[in-house]
Amino acid sequence: MSQTAPPLSAEYAMMPRMPLSTGPLIGRDTDLSRLADAIGLRPTPGAQPGGVVVLSGDAGIGKSRIVGQLVTDATRAGWFTAVGHCVGLAGSSLAYLPFVELVGTIDAGHPDVVERVLDTHPSLAHLLPGRAGTQDGERAEREGRSGQPTDPGQVAEAVHALLSALGDAQPSLLVIEDVHWADHSSRDLITLLLTRGFTKAVGLVVTYRSDDLFRRHPLHDTLAVWARIAGLEHVELAPLPDDAVRELVSGIEGAPTDAETNAEIARRAEGNPFFAEELVASAAAGQALTGGLSRVLRARVEQLDETAQRVLRAIALKGGQYIGHDLLSRVLDLPDETLEAALAAAVEHHVLEARWPPAYTFRHALLGEAVADSLLPGERLRLHRAYAAVLAEHPELAPASELARHAAAVGDLPTAVRASRAAAESAMAVGGPQEALLHFERALSWLPEDDPERDEVTLGASRAAMVAGDSIRAIDLLRDRLDHPGRAQQPGARADLLATLVSRSRILDLPTDSVALTDEALSLIGDEADERRVRVLVARVQALVDTGSFVEAAVVGNEVSLLAERLGLGGALAEVRTILARVLEAQQDLDSVEAHLESIVADIPPDDPLLLRALHQLASLAHRRGDLPGSLALYDRGAEVARRLHREWAPWGQECRLLGGLTAYELGDWDGAVRRLDLAGRAAPQPGRAIFTAAALSVQAGRGEPVDPDLIAALQEWWHVDGLCVVLTVMPAVDVLGHAGDLPGVLDVAEAAVRVLDAAWGDYHAVARLAAVLAGQAATLVPHADPDVRARAVALVDELADRARRIGELRPAVEKASRPKFERSAPAPLEDTSRETWAWTARVEAEVLRLQRVAGLEDPPPADELVAAWRESVRAFERYGHVFETARSKARLAAALRAAGDAAASREVAEQAREVAVRLEAKPLLEELDDARPFAAGGRQGAGGEGTLELTPRELEVLALLAQGLTNGQIGKQLYISTKTVSVHVSNLLAKLGASGRTEAAAIARRRGLVSS
Repeated sequence: MSQTAPPLSAEYAMMPRMPLSTGPLIGRDTDLSRLADAIGLRPTPGAQPGGVVVLSGDAGIGKSRIVGQLVTDATRAGWFTAVGHCVGLAGSSLAYLPFVELVGTIDAGHPDVVERVLDTHPSLAHLLPGRAGTQDGERAEREGRSGQPTDPGQVAEAVHALLSALGDAQPSLLVIEDVHWADHSSRDLITLLLTRGFTKAVGLVVTYRSDDLFRRHPLHDTLAVWARIAGLEHVELAPLPDDAVRELVSGIEGAPTDAETNAEIARRAEGNPFFAEELVASAAAGQALTGGLSRVLRARVEQLDETAQRVLRAIALKGGQYIGHDLLSRVLDLPDETLEAALAAAVEHHVLEARWPPAYTFRHALLGEAVADSLLPGERLRLHRAYAAVLAEHPELAPASELARHAAAVGDLPTAVRASRAAAESAMAVGGPQEALLHFERALSWLPEDDPERDEVTLGASRAAMVAGDSIRAIDLLRDRLDHPGRAQQPGARADLLATLVSRSRILDLPTDSVALTDEALSLIGDEADERRVRVLVARVQALVDTGSFVEAAVVGNEVSLLAERLGLGGALAEVRTILARVLEAQQDLDSVEAHLESIVADIPPDDPLLLRALHQLASLAHRRGDLPGSLALYDRGAEVARRLHREWAPWGQECRLLGGLTAYELGDWDGAVRRLDLAGRAAPQPGRAIFTAAALSVQAGRGEPVDPDLIAALQEWWHVDGLCVVLTVMPAVDVLGHAGDLPGVLDVAEAAVRVLDAAWGDYHAVARLAAVLAGQAATLVPHADPDVRARAVALVDELADRARRIGELRPAVEKASRPKFERSAPAPLEDTSRETWAWTARVEAEVLRLQRVAGLEDPPPADELVAAWRESVRAFERYGHVFETARSKARLAAALRAAGDAAASREVAEQAREVAVRLEAKPLLEELDDARPFAAGGRQGAGGEGTLELTPRELEVLALLAQGLTNGQIGKQLYISTKTVSVHVSNLLAKLGASGRTEAAAIARRRGLVSS
């Protein structure tokens, strides 16, 4: 066969050109059926219409065509339908762009539904051009607020409420096309809609171009989240088979009729319907079927005259889904008749599509991309200049981000900065902090270092980063500006930067001298009693509380409270009251603190983010007082507020959810803990993702689930950023490594954690828990450890135990989020002020005695002392409410009772621990109980009557396999335990049997009837 494309027949080439028309949907019956079933268009009897589905495929594969057929079918079935489009270039930085289109269509079709939802969700007005600033503005005025950006959570709740109400009014199909171009806020909102789904008759279809994706594409991580959403259907459009392509081609009006040309079109199209249609168009124009798709597309455009091509180039550079007629006319400056004729020709040749009010877009995005790629540099610059000039004079014709893009392209940086800032504020207003951060940072990239405007833009960028949950970025932006102030920075602006840095840097454990920063800020602003002074003094109060200077904090707090009240700054007043709750707490007047915080919670409006902080502090107080159920309820309430306000990764929001998960773990609701800590369905920024992953390890370790060692190493990369990540990683890591018999690994990770925490926190209550967990694993492993490792373990446990005892002499003084610190004082009983610390310090004493009993000391502690210590540990954890650690303490109390000769009490306590271990599926604890339990009440006696020999069920299993000649590794695989654990069991067996080796042990076991001969 010839390697060149066959020429079109002369007969076909001479035929008059006719507009192409697409025939019926070809080769997609199965895919269309799956989509219809997924959205409930054809529900089974008794089933509820509605459902969610993601549709993907290569560019041109037919996604829009099949969605169009689905919309047609739904409309015929009496459904309401609406389509929202994501767009490339400038469109990707416009928050909620496809939802603006969707909501506008719903408003046109069901204005009554929109009005009802607006009454309860005024944030919906931000997605209705012309209404933002009416309902929401009136509501803000009624509530005494002004200038507050709309929170993304409010927008998300409003959209979900609208779609649910729409489905209640009429079965509805909503389509969001091309989400590979979606802005960050739209991706988050789509994820929420796909995760929640609908209880009403709402079908949601989301499409994306799969061949556009790569590892760093913004949609890449989101797709991993979508893949884990239960009930979400994913339909991938495959290329059409050749016979379907031939059928498609034959159904196009004006297509070639000779078999040879049709076969070549089918071969070249490679199953892509759009490519096939473009090849037909080339054939209709008398062109050879050569070149790739881009060349075919350009050839299609080149059929038009120069004026039409000029119009297409202007539309291609603009980017986006549609360009309005007015904007296009002003950019091109063509006579109306000429422009209209060019547009008509492009529409007639199926290059453009038109809609009303007059606006135009390329028939397929690939056409627009091909035209844009063909622009010469000079032509591109002239078009950018034309767009910038028109949009500067008529900003209502396009979003501010478009003016910024075009102005930057022609070097008009002042205009670009101004427009980018406007775009950022617009994104914040509709709840798109990620897009706002992008716009702010673009503005910063265009501003010279000496421009004072950089201060305001930096504050805006930092604010957007914090709302987006990227606290590291928020802090780095502030530090960079403070370190590089330029030569024109104003004192007041620098004071604002310093105060903001103090407030935000405390979220992480990065080195910051907050008091010194506020000293500098105060020296810059003088004595003027204005809002800036309030901001600086609020930061000053926080810095003083964080460093334990409570007397001065109270004085400054009183000053700023009076000033804020005089200036009418209610938000600042509430924030100061919340901060000062720590002063009351340091005085250990916990009843007063509780009443104080409850009054603050009652006064804060439900949509004020400060509510998160107040709820967090109230929950933390309940936790320290030992009211774990009450603490969990408050943490869950805070997490719900965070979800509603879409601040799950902002300060306090993520901590409420995190600590709620950890509290559920303590209460023995491990499934509830996993549910709260699971990040499936959520895109989480760092270090939040690392912290939640570390917290989830507690359940994995408790259940004995496999943990990838590389995961622990990966989490350690975030230890320098946040000490909480250290605490949440090291505790389960000690248990995971201990269960594997890796005592050196246990010591390594514990020592590394201590180094980081000492540098970050100084005195910290977590040392008690670390000492207890470490001592527990050491007591299990040191009998079989190398002497040097044994000595190292005992020394480290002794050091940490001494530090844990000193914690009992300290009282809570500072708490940064969930990170308590302490000061020396004559304290109230630790049992009343911090039951968690009290329980772990009791556990330390018991574990240290247990370690001393097995460490080879000349004078080990007596058994009754060990029993008493473990009884105290059980009592402390029962009063604290930690279900698992109570059971683990009981398991070790049972062992101590057995060693003291009280077998009956031992069995009773062990069975109590076993009941909890079974319910929690805590396999390591069950193994510990099995290993400590005698085989039978009187032991197992061999046939030879050689006395009573107590072997645990696990030891009997190991002994049976050992007698078969299996190695330790083979035994471990058979019993699903580690080789090191098998080695411990074998050592115990040799000692109990009095055997010098494995062969002798097997012989003794057979002789005494312990294994079958």
